[in-house]
Order: sequence, then C-alpha cells, then structure tokens
Amino acid sequence: MIPVFIIWLIRRYRQNLKRSRNIPLALKKIKEQLHGIGTILLFIIVLLVALKSNAQSRSLNYQILRNGNKVGSLRFSETSTGDMDYLKMESDVKTRFIFSFTAHANEEAVYYNGILLRSSIYRQLNGNEKANKQHQADNKQYIIHKGKSSTVTKNYPITYNMLSLYSKEPENINQVYSDNFETFIAIQKADAHRYKIELPDGNYNYYYYKDGVLNQVEIHHTLYSANIVLTN
Repeated sequence: MIPVFIIWLIRRYRQNLKRSRNIPLALKKIKEQLHGIGTILLFIIVLLVALKSNAQSRSLNYQILRNGNKVGSLRFSETSTGDMDYLKMESDVKTRFIFSFTAHANEEAVYYNGILLRSSIYRQLNGNEKANKQHQADNKQYIIHKGKSSTVTKNYPITYNMLSLYSKEPENINQVYSDNFETFIAIQKADAHRYKIELPDGNYNYYYYKDGVLNQVEIHHTLYSANIVLTN
C-alpha cells in the first residue's frame, strides 16, 4: 500500500510540472512540494518502524517452463499489516514461438478487511502495452480506469481475485475475480488441492497446492502450453 501511495505522489507532482508554463514559479512550487513529500516520507518511515513488529511478509519465486525449458520467471510477494494485505506479482518471459517475443507483466492488489480496495494490472508484449487498468473501490462499487477512460462495475465486494490464487488455496471458494476480463470466473475443484479455471476466451489453467502454497500452474492456451513451477 505504501509503495503505491509514493508512486501516486510522484506522478501527481510530475503532472503539476507539465501543466505549469511559468518555469520559475514551477521550480518554486516543486521546492515546496518536495518539502511536503519529505515530511510525508518521514511519517511513512516512522509508521513502518512502528508497525514492523506486527507486519508479516513472504515471497515466492517461480520459473516458467515451456517444453521442459526455462523461458521466464515469476515473483510473488505478500505483506500483511493489521487489516491491510498487499499482494504483488511480476513476471518476465522471453521465448520463441514462430517468432521471438518478450513479455512482461506486473500486478498488484490491496485488500482491507478482506475486501479489494485497489488493484492494477499491466502487461507488455515486445515492448508494446497490451493491458493497463486499475480497479478502485468507491461507494460499494469499483471504478475501472483504462488509460483516459473509466467505467463502473457493480461487482462489489471482491474478496478473491486472480492474484489471490498465489496467496491462498481456494478451499471453499467457488469463484475468482479476473481483473483482466472484469468478471467473476468459476473455480472447479478437479482433485485434492487441484483446481481448474476456464477463462472467458476459451483457455484454461490448473492450479496445484501443497501445504496451502501454490506449487504449480499448468497453462493451457490454444497456441501453446506452459508450466509455472515453485522454486523455493
């Protein structure tokens, strides 16, 4: 939650600089704003120190395999403090399928009292942006921001989204929310600690858990198949 807040502050001050046509005045404002940021950051540091003993964090590392060969990596982290739960996932893939391609993905989710407060999803293929959207809870609904446009969805509350699959085994959970497709998807229990999720585009994945931890993901796409395997 704290990193997201800091990024928001930096973006806000960059936007203010772009809007200003009076350079000396802009520099003066930036100086004042930096002083304000310094105060806020100091408060955040003090807050983090105060909550450090109560914070719990973990990280999981995965390798992405295709035809038995490593083609990428995926990193997941979770930090919980009090009523807040912050999830983050980042992945990178570089492989060849007819032609070479590289892919990068970054997803985040912030939960408060078990309800999604904010989430973001960003995907890039060969340097081109493929997905960039954010969900923001507001008055028991979610505002979805996509570039300069925004829409409203009534899918409130969201208590388990696709990123949560890396955090918690979906025992007694029958649906998961997809930020990408902006809808709930059924979770099918295929076997003990094994779950199948059929995506709206016709593709599907299997999720395997061991001791409550996501151990492997089988990706079944119309054009390829791959595995995401836990390494630690």
